[in-house]
Amino acid sequence: MPQQSVALEAYKNNNRVYLAFSSRTVSEALPIKEFADEWQQPPGDGDSTWTRNRLDLGIWYRDWGVAYTQRFDYQLRYNNATTDLYYRDENNLPAPEGAVPVRLEISQLRAQGLKLQRRWRWESGYFLQTDLSLLSASDFQDGSLAGELGNENGFFSGTAALDYRYSEDLLLAHQFEQPEGDGLALDVSVGYSGARRSLMLEVQDLYSAIRWEQAPHTYGAFDTIDRDVAGEVQLNPLFSGKRLLEDFQQEMPRYGLVSYTEHIAGGADVKVDVEYFSGDLRYRPGMRWGDVPGNPYLGYEVEDGQWLLQLKDDRGFWHLQLGSDNRDWEKARSLTLAFGFSAPII
Repeated sequence: MPQQSVALEAYKNNNRVYLAFSSRTVSEALPIKEFADEWQQPPGDGDSTWTRNRLDLGIWYRDWGVAYTQRFDYQLRYNNATTDLYYRDENNLPAPEGAVPVRLEISQLRAQGLKLQRRWRWESGYFLQTDLSLLSASDFQDGSLAGELGNENGFFSGTAALDYRYSEDLLLAHQFEQPEGDGLALDVSVGYSGARRSLMLEVQDLYSAIRWEQAPHTYGAFDTIDRDVAGEVQLNPLFSGKRLLEDFQQEMPRYGLVSYTEHIAGGADVKVDVEYFSGDLRYRPGMRWGDVPGNPYLGYEVEDGQWLLQLKDDRGFWHLQLGSDNRDWEKARSLTLAFGFSAPII
């Protein structure tokens, strides 16, 4: 669980230039590499694959900040029957028996722009930070596919309803002029930092609105007809519906993180993180050793089995996070990478 606002670590060093990168990827059904590759491995249980990536290059002066920002977000939701069917189709395997409910929901955005930041800190220990990103978007997907397929007498057929908006048609190869998008996204961090304990709530995309002008919209139904190869899933979907160009406002799913730290004098701090994204909660207890060089933190995310290591300096000038649920990165289903560097200015 990266995604924490590193600027909140550095109130005592207000004036600085900084570079910050964070990436968080989770694939429930398959290892991340396999999900993005050839699907040679049978999928397991799971209903979501997602990645959130941020890059900021900016400057803080007192309690104001401005940065160039890039982001790439991707989320695909599905059910077990859909991933099993896709795996069988990719490997020419026997069709499943009975009815197969198909469900896919996708949300994806690539954008860059200007981030305006403001932070407040009071003597009582409470703090607040707001980040407003003014974005120019170049790539998106937003849509769903839902229906039911069935195996009758060894042949596979069915129908599925499609509602799909996009900047590149990955289903039907629709050719069109690339749409342009612009909008904004608001992130908020609020909390308390004291001698004995600290608490922070961060919400990314608390509000978001990306407006696409003349974006393609395809909706209708797939009539999935078998290729007359008995005993194998080999699908040849026929589509009937409409395509049009229309304005569209895209909203991104919210990401939330709650962090609680109990500071223990002369010992390791005890920390608990709770991450929320797309209806799923993930918990990560951990410990931080502040009297050891690099202030090492080690946490364990219970749901995915990810170990997370964090190192940072006392002054908040650099930090590094590495996390994975598997020693072999090619087999990992949960990956975290975050780092940041800053330098003081007058």
